[in-house]
Amino acid sequence: MQNTTAERALGRKILLEMLDLLSGAVFPFVIMCVISSTIIMFAGSEDVVAAALALVAGEAFIIIAMVMFGRANGGAAYRKSYLNATKRALDNREEKVVLRIGEYSLWKGFVIPLIDCVPFVIFQIIDIAVPGTKFCAFMLEYVFAWGYYPFHLAGLHGAFNLLLVFVPVVTHAAGYVLGMRKEERVRAELEAQNEAATARRRKGREGKK
Repeated sequence: MQNTTAERALGRKILLEMLDLLSGAVFPFVIMCVISSTIIMFAGSEDVVAAALALVAGEAFIIIAMVMFGRANGGAAYRKSYLNATKRALDNREEKVVLRIGEYSLWKGFVIPLIDCVPFVIFQIIDIAVPGTKFCAFMLEYVFAWGYYPFHLAGLHGAFNLLLVFVPVVTHAAGYVLGMRKEERVRAELEAQNEAATARRRKGREGKK
């Protein structure tokens, strides 16, 4: 009976964590697709200068966006960790609080952008296995241009494109840590201010005595 309860709790934790990770991955995925379809797609231009500018600008925007989303996700996860820890100290029995759903953990900084890269990886592998598929070519050139054009323009095999997954993964993870550290500093400053205020009130009460 205990094993069944533990297995059910584990299953719920995995499900809820996956839903939380997916919610964190939605906006970065949308932005990557938008930048690919509005800026980086011009990397296919016959004008070498325009192609280079589109590629560099687009990749730079994606890096900046992933760092920003990473900071937002990391900060939110740290705040949730602090809030849930406070609730558990008060014996709060909410499911997400008990199961620690959405709380900060470094591996999530890598998994969230990996989720965003799964569609690109799938289309790229299909394109490698079955070259010339028009739908795959369209998706790679206009939806996942961030991962398609850099090595394609260099004339390298499509398998090298998979290495570009490291770009959003590493930048988001870096932002995730930065977001946590910023929130950690804010929390430490607030606690220091509260302690100082408490000390002043205590001193004021002692002075009146």
